[in-house]
Amino acid sequence: MKLRTEQIPAYVLIIIAVFAAVICCLALGTRQKSYAPNFGSKITAAQSTRRIMERIKEKQNAEGVIIDPINDPNQTGFIGSQHSLITTEYGELEAKLTSLNPNFSALIVQLLKDAGVKPGDGVAISFSGSFPALNLAVIAACEALNLKPVIITSVGASMWGANDPNFTYLDQEKFLFDNGLIKHRTRSASIGGVEDLGRGLSPEGRELIIKAIARNGLDEIKALDLDGSVQTRMRIYLNSAPPVGYRAFVNVGGGAAALGGVDLPSGIIEPNQNIMNRGVAGEFLRRGVPVINLSDISRLAQIHNLPIAPIPLPPVGRGKLFYDFRYSVPLAAILAAIMLVIIFIVLRLDVDYYLKRIFKKGA
Repeated sequence: MKLRTEQIPAYVLIIIAVFAAVICCLALGTRQKSYAPNFGSKITAAQSTRRIMERIKEKQNAEGVIIDPINDPNQTGFIGSQHSLITTEYGELEAKLTSLNPNFSALIVQLLKDAGVKPGDGVAISFSGSFPALNLAVIAACEALNLKPVIITSVGASMWGANDPNFTYLDQEKFLFDNGLIKHRTRSASIGGVEDLGRGLSPEGRELIIKAIARNGLDEIKALDLDGSVQTRMRIYLNSAPPVGYRAFVNVGGGAAALGGVDLPSGIIEPNQNIMNRGVAGEFLRRGVPVINLSDISRLAQIHNLPIAPIPLPPVGRGKLFYDFRYSVPLAAILAAIMLVIIFIVLRLDVDYYLKRIFKKGA
């Protein structure tokens, strides 16, 4: 290829091209890790959740419990059986496996902060036995933010949840509490299931849950119907409220009393939404308290860039919940401006040269 021999020598164009490449490299070199808001609390919560999960696994191993390597490929001990006497309903294994990611607690921290909670605030919480690891991740998040949780649990669990009658979610929670891994635990508990009355369970299954509530030293919530269960729960929440009151209500799973027997959107529900809901969520929404609903777990994970049913479990502190990589916009703008000035000068000289040639020929 013949090099240019006009007013601007070819070597000048080569120098400009090299300079442009250098500028691009400099701009790309400004890539830096940018930590997400509440990074410290998120790390603390995720690390606490991981320790909790490791301790439960040690407990299971010590008691000779066989962990299913197919349905619980990460060998966590948090995946129950498909069926048991205290299994209340169908449950998706994918969702249960997704909830085992300890970084889920970082998402809970983010949702709590987005809902406006501050250290010392009260948080009303509803758990079921369906997502035991996620329940504990909520406790870890609350403790990382120095909140005051008041917890009510329905013990029955959907498939693959904490549905071992001898090691229910309440048993897991008390074991962790007694060993100093968590500072808060359930205040009162119900059987759970349809209408929060244990409907769909056998009499033996209901009796096993009642025994689990008793051996964990908790009061059993008894009601004649769903509305009665909701009102009983509200009395417990209001009577146990810290002086500052509640700044959020957190629900994990599809508990009948919490959601009123209907599906609500996952994530934050503002007080002006779903206020006609007949469950505990609706009661808090009508009181102006935002609701954080942790259901449809796989969808929630997708929205917030958490992996679905990961194998192995991700390391703590990885992903956009904790940090992202950004470039220096001011420096990139300065470098771009310099490049534009150089190009303008070169073009100006080139145009001047051709204009002179045209005028010279015309003359």
